[in-house]
Amino acid sequence: MPDYTKYTFDDFVLDSRFRQWVLTNSPAEQAFWNQWLQTNPDKVDMVLAARHYVTQLQQAQEELSDEELATEVSRIRINRQKAQDLNELELVPEWQPRPSRFSGWLRIAAAVLLVGFGTLAFFYWRTPDTPIAVYQQVIEKKVGTLQEVRNSTNASQLVRLPDGSKVTLYRGSQISFPRTFTARQREVFLVGEAFFEVIRRPKQPFMVYTNQLTTQVLGTSFTVRAYPNDKEAKVIVRTGKVSVFKTPLTGNLGNVAPNEPALILTPNQQVTFQAKDQQLERSLVAMPEPVATLPGQPQSLMFEHTPVVTVFKKLEATYGIVINYDTDLLAGCELTAEFGAESLFEKLDLICRATDSHYEVIDAQIVVYSKGCR
Repeated sequence: MPDYTKYTFDDFVLDSRFRQWVLTNSPAEQAFWNQWLQTNPDKVDMVLAARHYVTQLQQAQEELSDEELATEVSRIRINRQKAQDLNELELVPEWQPRPSRFSGWLRIAAAVLLVGFGTLAFFYWRTPDTPIAVYQQVIEKKVGTLQEVRNSTNASQLVRLPDGSKVTLYRGSQISFPRTFTARQREVFLVGEAFFEVIRRPKQPFMVYTNQLTTQVLGTSFTVRAYPNDKEAKVIVRTGKVSVFKTPLTGNLGNVAPNEPALILTPNQQVTFQAKDQQLERSLVAMPEPVATLPGQPQSLMFEHTPVVTVFKKLEATYGIVINYDTDLLAGCELTAEFGAESLFEKLDLICRATDSHYEVIDAQIVVYSKGCR
């Protein structure tokens, strides 16, 4: 067995056993590398960078056409020659893979990504305090204790968790979770996008960690969208209630800083995290759905000479959204209408036209302005 303690970055990338660990879900390899990382904590950063690099190489091989491969190889060769002529070799990581030792897919993919992902891996390794690096480090420390499911297909994939909860994992996404949840907490780690249907257990909170956001629930259904290269991340609530806060940079997942209060989301609400300004913004979803019916099933609402205040209360109950209005001003307003498959906002438009009112959405709530009815 090779002495991995003496390995450099490109030694790990070239090692067949290391690549098998990264690209497969072998329990034996997970157990081996988990034990090795615990014994050699000083190598964690390098191993994380190499793991990320190998994953990107594999993805590039699958996604690039033969023509794109040939073009990119030619371009990189020219760029590398220019770098040599300008004595700028210090811009390329000293642990570049050696082409003569590559075989099959690794030789082709590495040629394409040598400059791009090599430089990315270099800076990724050198800056472990970024959100993605911290998040990856936390996952790697749990290697061997987590099951990992990657959806490399073009369709969504159903994943059942140990507690019976269900996850719809969308294409290009990955989820990791323990084989058995602890009695105190249920934790899963997501990269990409997934829809969760969580079994309610008040004494066993359910936590979803991404590199940008952490979502805590008791029992509900919601979507988390957090792809690594996206400029924003979202949590969208379908039913129930969740709390969302920014994933801390300290690696202590689940601990909310005093100056970073969690946002509470209810049905048809979403929170968006902007990477640019590191801020959370709560809003309504673009198309609110009734919470009391199955998705896609229209709910008929009939009103005949019904007070508008009663109509608004019915819409609040149907969609789980707060509607603010002046009860006294609308006291004399009545509505006769039948609603079917119209969206919530189409219903509101019709109601406001009939009552000479208008509305706007403020902080995931609907505010109705009216002069009253005569």
